[in-house]
Amino acid sequence: MGRLVSNEGGTVMAAPAQAPRVLDPMAYDWNDVPIENVMAGIRRKVITGENAMLVMYFIADGTVFSRHNHPHEQFAYILEGTFRMDCDNGSFDLGPGSVIHVPSGAYHGGRAVGGDVVEVDIFSPIREDYLPRTT
Repeated sequence: MGRLVSNEGGTVMAAPAQAPRVLDPMAYDWNDVPIENVMAGIRRKVITGENAMLVMYFIADGTVFSRHNHPHEQFAYILEGTFRMDCDNGSFDLGPGSVIHVPSGAYHGGRAVGGDVVEVDIFSPIREDYLPRTT
């Protein structure tokens, strides 16, 4: 229903109702998402939304993510294996079911220890550097 507004003569009339924005959820099957070889020992699958990005990493045992930071807020959820996270406040092992929040700008890195790791990360805003390149 429209809202009531007054025109210049003081007459109250109904303003036109704006159509609600239709949001269509998208369903994905990880099996259908293409896998990308990032570097030796790291593969990933990427699903991108409007303001956030979901990334599934496959990390081979012993593979190192060098210490880095980025402007994106990040949540990492470990599905399989153990990831040793190195942050300014120390190093700790993240196993299946563990979640870590990496604030925007925080330095972090780590490595897969004792076996391969499967990890799902959420980034916001979207990491433009992870989008497919078009030439």
